[in-house]
Amino acid sequence: MQFASGDAAHSSVQGQDYGIAVGVSETISDEYYWKLVADFIGPQSAEGLELEQGPCKNRLLIQVGLMREDNNFPWVAIVDWLKKIFPGHYSADFRRLIERGIATTLSLGSYARLSFLESDVNFNFVGPICDSIGVERQHLLEMRDFSERAQSIEVTNGLILELCNFVAREKIAPVVLVTWLRNFNPEFCKNGDIQKAFKVLRTKIKRLKMCYRNYETRSYRRNAAMENLLQSPFELVREKPPKYIIKKRVKRDDGNHEKCTIKEEPESWEVTEAPEMNREAVRKKPKKEQVAADDGNNVDASNSGEPQTLLDIAMLSVQKLSIVYGGKTAACKQISLDLLRNQYALTCKEHPALAEFEKKLDTLSDSICLASPVVFLNHNAHFLVDVHDAIEQHLMSFEKEIIHSAGEKLGRDKLPKFKNFVNLPESATSRYIHTAFDILSPRTPNKQSYRKHWVAFCAEKKNPSKLGASQSNQINDYFEAAAALIHHHKEIALFLSDLLSLNNDECQNIILESVAADANDSVIQSLVCALAIVYCKVLGPYWQLLMSEREYSHFGQNILSLYQKFLDWSKDPSTLLEPEETTDVFLQFPLQENVFNGVFTYCGHWHTNRDLIRACLKRLIKVIATVTEEHLSDFLPGGKFSQVPSTDLSSQLVSCTFSVLMADYPFSSSNPDAKKRPDKATKQNLSSDSSQDDRSGSSDDDFGESSVVPNKKRLKEEHINVYSVFEGVECKLSALNHLYTAQMY
Repeated sequence: MQFASGDAAHSSVQGQDYGIAVGVSETISDEYYWKLVADFIGPQSAEGLELEQGPCKNRLLIQVGLMREDNNFPWVAIVDWLKKIFPGHYSADFRRLIERGIATTLSLGSYARLSFLESDVNFNFVGPICDSIGVERQHLLEMRDFSERAQSIEVTNGLILELCNFVAREKIAPVVLVTWLRNFNPEFCKNGDIQKAFKVLRTKIKRLKMCYRNYETRSYRRNAAMENLLQSPFELVREKPPKYIIKKRVKRDDGNHEKCTIKEEPESWEVTEAPEMNREAVRKKPKKEQVAADDGNNVDASNSGEPQTLLDIAMLSVQKLSIVYGGKTAACKQISLDLLRNQYALTCKEHPALAEFEKKLDTLSDSICLASPVVFLNHNAHFLVDVHDAIEQHLMSFEKEIIHSAGEKLGRDKLPKFKNFVNLPESATSRYIHTAFDILSPRTPNKQSYRKHWVAFCAEKKNPSKLGASQSNQINDYFEAAAALIHHHKEIALFLSDLLSLNNDECQNIILESVAADANDSVIQSLVCALAIVYCKVLGPYWQLLMSEREYSHFGQNILSLYQKFLDWSKDPSTLLEPEETTDVFLQFPLQENVFNGVFTYCGHWHTNRDLIRACLKRLIKVIATVTEEHLSDFLPGGKFSQVPSTDLSSQLVSCTFSVLMADYPFSSSNPDAKKRPDKATKQNLSSDSSQDDRSGSSDDDFGESSVVPNKKRLKEEHINVYSVFEGVECKLSALNHLYTAQMY
C-alpha cells in the first residue's frame, strides 16, 4: 500500500511502497471483512455491518485499507463510500486515518497490535502535527485558546498544509486560519487586522501549495524534497535583518585638538596548548607509533584547527546543496561537481603533486581506465554523505520500532520534564552523541564546556580521554565520537552523576540532565555501540585507507574486499562484535580498534543487549552495502574503473597514492594559512560599503520566497565564479548547520 500521509510519527514508512504484512492480513481477513467488500461493490447502504452497535474500531478501517489494496480500488470511491456509511463523520479525513492506522499496525508487536485494532477510531483527528499537541476538531471549530500547547512547536509548511486541508474538508472560511495561527505565534496579527493578515497569508499558502504539487509523484509517494519542504519553517512574522548604517564623523577644525598615538597590538592572540602532531608526520609514522601518539595527544585534538582536505570540502558541498535542492537531485549533483572541479583546479596550484598525479593518469589512459581525481573525490563525497544519511534514517526507524514495541520513549523523552521539548528531526542516538560531544569536547574553543573537568576525571580513572574533533570532517567526527563515548562508557555515567550532584537545585542545568538521561538508557547506548563498531570496522579503516600511502590504482580491489566483508557480516553479524587480531578489512593495522578498545569490552558476551546490537548492526551493514553499490559500483567487478593494473603499470603508478588526493584545500576556513580567495581578490574596484549594500539588498528581494522554499535563484546562474555561489549558499544555510554540529534546545 502506498502512503501519502503527513504523519511525522511514521515518517520512516512514508516515501516507500509497503504492503500489509501477511500476518496482519490473516488477522483481519475475517467474516466481517467480506461483509465490507460486499457492501462496497453492492448497495453501499451499510446494512448488516452492525455500525450502530458501538463506536467504530480501528480494525474496520484497517480492513478497508486491506480491501482497497487487494482490489486496487480508487481512493475517491473508498472515501465517498465511508462518508455514506458514517454520515455523522462526513468531514473526517478517512484516507489519512486509514494510512496512519496501517502504519501504526505494521509497527506494533502482536499483543500491542491486537489492542490497537480493538480501540476506537478518533474521528476528531485533524492531522499528525495537531495531534502531537492534543488539538482536535472541536478546538479548531469552536475557536478555543490552545496557545499554551501550540507555542511549544514551530510553525512549519507541513502544519500550514494540515490546517488548510482541514478547512477544505469542513468547508469553512479560510480566514479562520489567522485566528488558529495566532495560538502558535502571538506576534502574528498582533494589531488585530485579520483581513490584512489573511491577504498576506493567502499569497504564501498559494505559493506553498504550488511547490508541494511540484514535488508530488503520480503515486503520491513522499520523497526527500517533499519531506524537506514540509519540515521547513513557515514565516508568519517577517523579520528583516538589521541594516548597519555607517555615519561619517564630521571633521572639526577648532584648533584645540590633540594628536594621540594608539599603540598597535598583535593581530591575533593565540592560547598555547599542548603540541599537536603534524598531519604529514602522522601519515609517515609506523602504525604502532601512530596509535601511541593518538593515545597521548588526542586529549586536545578538539582545538587543533586541522586543515580541511579537498574531500572534506566536497562532502560539505554535497551536504549543504542537498538541503537547498531538497535532496540529492540531478541539479544538486551537477552543482557540487562544478564546485569540486573549481576547488580541484585551485588546489592543484598549491599542490603540484596533485597536478602531476592527474598528468600521470592521463599518460596511461590508453593502457588502463582509472578514475580521474575529480571523479574519484566526487564518488567518495556522495558515498560518505549518503552512508551518514542512510544510517541516520535507519536509526530513526529502528528506534520507532523499539518505542512501539516497548510502549515507552527513549532516554530523556520518557521523563516528564522533557515532555514538551521539541526534538530536532534526528534520532535519540544522534541527539545523545551531539549533546555529549558538545559539552565534553566542543568544536568551538571559546564555548563553555566541561572539557577540562572531563580530561582530569579520565586521567584520574587511568583512561585518558579519547574525545577529540579535528574540525575538518563532521561525518567522520560523528562516528568517531560514538566510538569514544562507548570507549568511556564506564566514565561517562559517573562523570555526569558527579556534575549533577554538584548542580544547583535552584538553577538546574537542563542540558546535563538531558545527556545524563540518554547516557543511562541502555537502548540508546546499544545503538551508539553499533555506530562505534561501524566506525571501528568500516568507516575508520576506510578513511585510514584514503589518508595512507597505498596505491591509488588498487582502489577497486580494496572496495571488493570491503564488499565481500559486507556479505559475510550481513549473514553473521556476531563477527563484528569481536576485534580483529592483526589487520583490518583493508589489510592495514587495526588502528581504530586499538585506540577504542573499550568498544569491544562494552559489547562483550556479558552484555544484556548483545542481541539488540547484533540486530541493529545487521541492518546497518545492509544499508552501507546498498549505498556502496549505488556510488562505488564503477570500482567493483564489471565497473568501468575495476580493471586491475599489470605489474608493469603498477610500477609506473607507484607514486600515485591516496594521500596525494587528500591535499589540504588552501582556502578552507579551518586552515590557519588560508589565503584570500581569488574571487574576492578580483573585487578591488568595489568598496566594502557597496558590497554590503548589495548583499543586504539581495536578501530583501528574495525574502518572500525563503519562507516557503529555499532560494535557488543564485545557484542557477552561470558558474563563472563558483566560489561566490557557494559562499552565498553557506550564508543562506547558516541557520541549518546545527543539524550537523550540535543539538539545539
